[in-house]
Amino acid sequence: MKKYLIESNSESERLNFQNTIDVYDINKELNYFEWDKKDIVLDAGCGNGNVIEKLLEKKLSKIHGIDMSSDRVLHTVERFKNFKNVHISQGLLENTSLAKSSFDKIICRYIFEHVLDPSAIIKELGSLLKINGQFYIINFDDVFFGFYTKNKQFNEQLKKFKTQLQQDFEIGRKLPQLLMQSGFSNISWHAETFFFKEDRLSLEIENSKMRLSQGRDQLSQYFDSVEQYDNFAETYLNEMKDPNNVLSSTKYLIHGKKEAA
Repeated sequence: MKKYLIESNSESERLNFQNTIDVYDINKELNYFEWDKKDIVLDAGCGNGNVIEKLLEKKLSKIHGIDMSSDRVLHTVERFKNFKNVHISQGLLENTSLAKSSFDKIICRYIFEHVLDPSAIIKELGSLLKINGQFYIINFDDVFFGFYTKNKQFNEQLKKFKTQLQQDFEIGRKLPQLLMQSGFSNISWHAETFFFKEDRLSLEIENSKMRLSQGRDQLSQYFDSVEQYDNFAETYLNEMKDPNNVLSSTKYLIHGKKEAA
C-alpha cells in the first residue's frame, strides 16, 4: 500500500464528513463485532483516528494505530496525546515492523480497495495476531463505481476507468476466501447493499465532490489529460443529481480467527 488514491491534506476533513452519512456509521460497524476490555487492538490503516476514537469508548486495554501517511500519523498522535493506552506508528501494512503475535484483535476499515496486494497484507497482519486472535474487516465493493446512468458514453468511460486502476474495487466479496487461504478459520461475513437516494444522495454528492477533487493529481493520470479528467468528474457529479440514475454499494463485515500453526 504505497500510494493512496485520494491522498490530500484535506482527507481528514473528508473522512469526518463521510462519517456523518449513515452508510458509513462507525458505531454500527464496530458493534457488529465482539470486544473485551482486556483486548489489545490494532487499527490497521488508522487514518485520522476516527475508529480509535470509537474504540476508546469500549474501554479497551490498549489500542495501537498504524498508517502509511506521515501527515495522518502526526495528526492522530496529536489527537490522542493525552491517552496513555493509545499508541500510533507509521508503516506499510505489508511490512509493519510491529511485534509478532502481540494483538488480540485487528481491525481494517475501508482499506482493501486501496491496496495492490491484499494477500500480503492479510499475511502480515495475521502474523501480528495472537493464537485465537480475531481479524475484523469492514470493506465496500464498488464504492464510486456502482453507478448506472442514462449517459451511455459516461457509463463506458466509468467502466474503462475502473479496469485501468490497479486496485480491486470488488475486493470485499473476495476477502472471506483470501482469509481462508491465509489460514484463518471460523470465517463469517455479513453484507448489506446501500442505495443512495434523497438526503443520503445529497450527502454522497458532497462526499464524491471531495473525493474527485482530492484525487485529481493521482486519478487524472488514468485519463488522456487533466482536462479530460475534469470533464469526467463534472459529468459524474451532474449524473448523481438525476434521481433516476442508480448509485449503490455493498458493505461487507468480515470476521476470521487465527488458529495455531
